[in-house]
Amino acid sequence: MPPRIQPRRAVSVAVGVYVAVLLSLQIFLLTVALDAALGDEPGIAWVSAVTSVVLAAGSGLFYRYVRAPR
Repeated sequence: MPPRIQPRRAVSVAVGVYVAVLLSLQIFLLTVALDAALGDEPGIAWVSAVTSVVLAAGSGLFYRYVRAPR
């Protein structure tokens, strides 16, 4: 019989995976923005930079929601 995972631990693992995906996406967007800026493509640079800022704000709000006392 496989070991059972406690529900609280399962939620922690799920939040960790979600944060890792968000961080990876944000690093990718930063790379795209810098590459576009250096490649003289300001449209792509601004769109990816703004998307990265929105993602960072969403991550901050998610962190505050998760850390809020219940």
